[in-house]
Amino acid sequence: MEIKCLPLGEIQTNCYLISTEKSALVIDPGFVSKAVEDFLKHNRNKDRMILLTHCHFDHIGGAATLRENTDTKIAIGEIENPALSDETVNLCNLFGAHIKPFSADITLKDNEVITVGDISIKVLHTPGHTAGGVSYIIENYLFSGDTLFLESIGRTDFPQGSFSALSASVKRLYELGDNLTVLAGHGPQTTILHEKTNNPYV
Repeated sequence: MEIKCLPLGEIQTNCYLISTEKSALVIDPGFVSKAVEDFLKHNRNKDRMILLTHCHFDHIGGAATLRENTDTKIAIGEIENPALSDETVNLCNLFGAHIKPFSADITLKDNEVITVGDISIKVLHTPGHTAGGVSYIIENYLFSGDTLFLESIGRTDFPQGSFSALSASVKRLYELGDNLTVLAGHGPQTTILHEKTNNPYV
């Protein structure tokens, strides 16, 4: 399995491109990107999917265009899906982002396991930064969105944010195993062990 990270936009949101012999995944295409579109087009003969960790504009901004141009379905946590078309919750209004409201093709439940080609993806509901945010486990990698960062955690002062919920979500992630590599929505990668030892917020 190959994983590439492309920081996109002024906020440098991490977009992840994951490929295997039979699969191609894009996680959080926050801004329109020719490189991301080319990745899915190059892998058009594989099973493909666009996965969103949460609804904020800098994680979803390129998703609808990517779907339209590559015929690839979008998936998001079931609780979060309505916020894709709510400009207050997805912060488009606050940050002046111009994203046409859209809806996901697939909604995902907590603890659900889905398969795309030869990739197995476990879905974990990890609220706090948003109400319906999810994290994804693929092999020994945790794609944590804006729940857990290197020695930090997501903000909880946006609509539907909750520090108590986020703390519970991070503690849940801590139980997944010390050697799990954490690939966050912003910044460098880390591990569960490093965060349990060094993260001052939880």
